[in-house]
Amino acid sequence: MKKSIILLAFLSLIAYADVGSLMRKGNGLYRQEKYEEALKSYQSAQVLEPDNPDIRFNLGAALYKLNKYAEAMPEWQLALVSKNKKTKADATYNMGNASFKSGDLQSAINFYKLSLNINPNDLQAKQNLEFALKIKEELEKQQKKDTTKQKSTAGGQEQQRQQPQPQVQPQKGEMSKEEAQRILEALKNKEKEAQEQAKRVKPKIEVEKDW
Repeated sequence: MKKSIILLAFLSLIAYADVGSLMRKGNGLYRQEKYEEALKSYQSAQVLEPDNPDIRFNLGAALYKLNKYAEAMPEWQLALVSKNKKTKADATYNMGNASFKSGDLQSAINFYKLSLNINPNDLQAKQNLEFALKIKEELEKQQKKDTTKQKSTAGGQEQQRQQPQPQVQPQKGEMSKEEAQRILEALKNKEKEAQEQAKRVKPKIEVEKDW
């Protein structure tokens, strides 16, 4: 009986050593931006320890880098069983980024909020939440404008059918240099603002532990 226990303990140590080796290899490949190879190494480690949340976290990280957002999501969900508060917060934050990249704005907002509930001091999560909320607000405003415009157009067409109105000819005139310059400056500022905002949605993809 004692020999069986010793043998099992020995086999467990071997398995753990293999997992550590595979994770170190995967982490090295990940840092070299060889995400496909890193993913294979993490998957091999996951076979040995399928319930290890740190392995799941790294699997999600590699999948995210390969733009496989839908596949990364369940890996990070499984990483939430971790007792490490940072891993939980980062996994939730990353699910927000994956949702954002997938075009699911509301889910992204929800995940950023959950991440901040775990770690209220996370500046990146705060910035991404503000950015996502701003985009949502702008989309809602645009949708409202489009709806109003459609109603106005429909009402105008109906009125025109009932009582023809005299057409008003647009006034002719050239745009002044000052007006043209103002428009160009406004476009440049808008483009610059959009670029700065886009930089805010950064993945917090960190390869956990050194194993």
